Amino acid sequence: MKKLLSVCTVAAILFQSVVFADEPAEKAAGEMRKGWNFSNARLIPVQSNGRIKPLDTYTREMVLFMTGSRSFQGWSATEFVFSLIGHPRVWTEKEFIQVNREDVRKQLGLDATRSRFSPGELLHKSYLSQYVQTVQDMSKVPANKLPPRDQELKRVMERVGLFRTIVSGDAWPVIPVKPPEPWMSLSSGDKENAEIRSHFAKMLLAYRSGDQAQFESSAQLAREAVQQAYVKWIPDHSTELKLEDSYNRMHPFMISWIFYLTAALLWLLMVTGATENKGALKKMAGWIKGGAYLFTFVGVLVHVYGFALRCYVAGRPPVSNMYESVIWVSLGVMIFGLILFFMDKKEKRQPILPAVACSVATLALIAADSAPAIMDPSINPLVPVLKSNYWLTVHVLTITLGYAAFALTMGLGNVSLFQYLKKDTGMGSSSDLTARVTALNQLTYRAMQFGVVLLAAGTILGGIWADESWGRFWGWDPKEVWALIALLFYLAVLHARYAGWFKQFGFAMWSVLSFLGVLMSWYGVNFVLPKGKHSYGFSSGGRGWVAFFVSLQIAYVLISAYYRYGGIQGILKKAKA
Repeated sequence: MKKLLSVCTVAAILFQSVVFADEPAEKAAGEMRKGWNFSNARLIPVQSNGRIKPLDTYTREMVLFMTGSRSFQGWSATEFVFSLIGHPRVWTEKEFIQVNREDVRKQLGLDATRSRFSPGELLHKSYLSQYVQTVQDMSKVPANKLPPRDQELKRVMERVGLFRTIVSGDAWPVIPVKPPEPWMSLSSGDKENAEIRSHFAKMLLAYRSGDQAQFESSAQLAREAVQQAYVKWIPDHSTELKLEDSYNRMHPFMISWIFYLTAALLWLLMVTGATENKGALKKMAGWIKGGAYLFTFVGVLVHVYGFALRCYVAGRPPVSNMYESVIWVSLGVMIFGLILFFMDKKEKRQPILPAVACSVATLALIAADSAPAIMDPSINPLVPVLKSNYWLTVHVLTITLGYAAFALTMGLGNVSLFQYLKKDTGMGSSSDLTARVTALNQLTYRAMQFGVVLLAAGTILGGIWADESWGRFWGWDPKEVWALIALLFYLAVLHARYAGWFKQFGFAMWSVLSFLGVLMSWYGVNFVLPKGKHSYGFSSGGRGWVAFFVSLQIAYVLISAYYRYGGIQGILKKAKA
């Protein structure tokens, strides 16, 4: 009992009184352990959002939520969170809490030109405290039903609250209990598992004192103690935790887009004929071609490895949110690009196809990698309606593979329009324009056939799943409606091509514009029109970037049509015809 009381005393001092530690801010700032080795601490099991995960993943999620970034000013997520709990007085005055919306900043009386603020500033120098009751009332309303400004206000309150729970110990759910009860936090008053609390107390005291050897030793003992505690009720997760930590540190999809980008540049050298002209590039033609193949296949292999690793860690196909669908669609673009490329005989293969596929995949992965606050990369359990892995795999993977094929047609259509634009503006020769555009149109047509079949099959399978889950095959839900609209767009394009209603330029133009229907079904319903039974996919953010992309595509098509048809009058005449 005496030992237990001493442990509880240490824990209480560490997790509650630490905020009032009497140390100069300058001294604390100089002792923050940036660059420490957290190899044992990263693997400490934590239970959060219904699953057991390594502490590294958990800290990444917290840092992303508070700052809008996976790391902060060069700090890794784990060392950043340890610094928060080790030196809360210092971080209380540092600007790291994100406030996204300008109208919310103005509402709280903050500097509207900044996007990050200190916890002290938000608590004591803004009007945030006046909205406590308002935010509590908001919690009774589903998040997707709140206006965007109220959603952000609620998140700001939660970010400040998260900082306070980190330094108090409430945000450390590392005390295993018998399922189905959630694990307890370090600050819990329960006297069970005193050994775990003792190891954590020693670990955090070693962190504050700068004793790295003691910190690593205590972190290892804490990890082993947590593991021994939970294996009494559930299987050991140590293998999954190590693989998830490897996944976090490897960043496979970032590596993939770097390889894809390099491959795209090499393929473009071949497309432009730079390797056929006299000079150094001609001598290196063989190396450039070999490098294009090598970087493409290595990029795909790393992409597949990262995808498989994420599947293993999550225990399901990774298609439950926008981030996961983007990495899957980008892989699908590469699959279709390579299939179509190798379908032709060796002498007829078009290097423009892998160049476009690599470019589209690169842009998709960069978007997913650079906007974690919009496309959440966290691995979370499935909501109940998605817990049929069979239907999740068949329906969602099928319909998003259709999106992948259409993304490839969009890329090829843009290249076709560029060929016309070069000729019509006098920047390129028209001698081989017909041959190039014919080849591109044929590739676009093949990819569109894949997309139509997959989107139609995915929509039908979704209806079967809806009948099983909700008791009706079709209910005019926004997601269902826009999936049908996107399918009808492409069916109309294929029919018009077959009927001869438009020629090669029209086919390229509508291949680009039709993808906007896919974008509405894929992004718009979940981010712009968050209504209907597909509520598990709703999110927010990124509207400006998507609007920019849509505007850019429409402007590009209109400019191409302007030069092709000889001005506005020509476009109107063609439209009437």
